Amino acid sequence: MKKKQIAFRFKGTRDYIHGTDMFNVMMAESRSALTRNNIHLTIHDFVRTSICQLVITTSKESLNEMKDIAARCQLDLDGVTHWIGIAKDGKNNVSGERYTYDESRIISLCSMDGDGIVLDGLSPFSFIETVVAMNKHLHQQLFPEAIGKWIFTRLDLPQFCDVRENLALRFRHNMNFRLTKSEIEVDGRTVGDIFFSLVKT
Repeated sequence: MKKKQIAFRFKGTRDYIHGTDMFNVMMAESRSALTRNNIHLTIHDFVRTSICQLVITTSKESLNEMKDIAARCQLDLDGVTHWIGIAKDGKNNVSGERYTYDESRIISLCSMDGDGIVLDGLSPFSFIETVVAMNKHLHQQLFPEAIGKWIFTRLDLPQFCDVRENLALRFRHNMNFRLTKSEIEVDGRTVGDIFFSLVKT
C-alpha cells in the first residue's frame, strides 16, 4: 500500500474539494501506467479541508478497512486492478488556497440538443472538468424546478479519456433525483457514463 499526503486547492468560492480535482489527482498518480482501463470512480462524501491522504493499493480489503474515505476509484493499471482512495485528514483542519475557476467558459461553448448537450469547440479545462460542467448545465436545463445542488457522484470509463473537444452528453436515467445517469460521447461514440445526485441545501 502506498500513502501520500495531498494538498488540494478550493475551486472559486466553493467550501469543499471538487470531485474533478480528486479525479485528476488520482489519474495523475496512475499516469505512469501504459494502460488505464475499467475506471470506476465513486464520491461518497464532501471534503472540506485541503489536506488529505491519498492511498493506492492492490487490495480492496485494505482500502475498505480505512476510515474517512471520501472518494475511491477502482481501475486496471497495465492489467492489474488497483484501488485509489482519498481519505479526509481530521488532524489537518486547513482551509487551503483557492484558485479561479470559471465554468461559464465551458458552458459558453455548449448548445442544448434535446435531452443532450454538445460542446462546440475546444474546452479550456480538463476532460473531467468539462463533462462535469456540461452535465451540471444539462441538469439545470432539464430540471429547472429541482430544489437543491447538483453534485457529481460517480464516473464509469472503460478506458481513460482526456479529450477536450467533440464531446456530447445524453441524459439517460433519473432515479428519483437520488442518482441520474448521462452517457458521455466523443465523436458520437459512447466512452462512459457520468452520475449526479441532487443534494438539498
